[in-house]
Amino acid sequence: MKVKAAIKKVKTYFAKQGIDIDVELVGHRWSFQHNGYVGSFLANGRCDDEDQMDADAHNFHIRRCDDHSDLQSDYHAGSFRDNITQVCESLLPSPPKFPAGSLVRGRDNKRANRQGFAGLVGLVTQPTGHGGYCYVEWMGPNAPKSKYKVSYSERDLELAS
Repeated sequence: MKVKAAIKKVKTYFAKQGIDIDVELVGHRWSFQHNGYVGSFLANGRCDDEDQMDADAHNFHIRRCDDHSDLQSDYHAGSFRDNITQVCESLLPSPPKFPAGSLVRGRDNKRANRQGFAGLVGLVTQPTGHGGYCYVEWMGPNAPKSKYKVSYSERDLELAS
């Protein structure tokens, strides 16, 4: 992915959730801040400021704003991600597909059939807050019962109403 496309992806991802974000060149890294965290990436190769937009983006990184690497103690702040989408998701998770109170139905797929909730109707009690999963209270006599709090993937659910 080119640097120009990575910048556009960051801006559109945050704009979808109503946040205006600035991506700026700080030293040799492109970086942006949100909610106390810094996301950054490099342009591949040695480039002038004009040539960087056409270079490939790589070395995607996340760290806290007040956390810096210390080479004397071999401490490296933050963590790396594989692509710019993972950086954006880490800084600002997507809103849940099914908010609490949604009436959902289990899709007729292999996993839902195996776990026993395909075709059943349930109420979303709360989203897990990460990774596209939610907790569902199933209704009816065939509802799967568990003594544990089981989360279900949003991919296996569909809106019932």
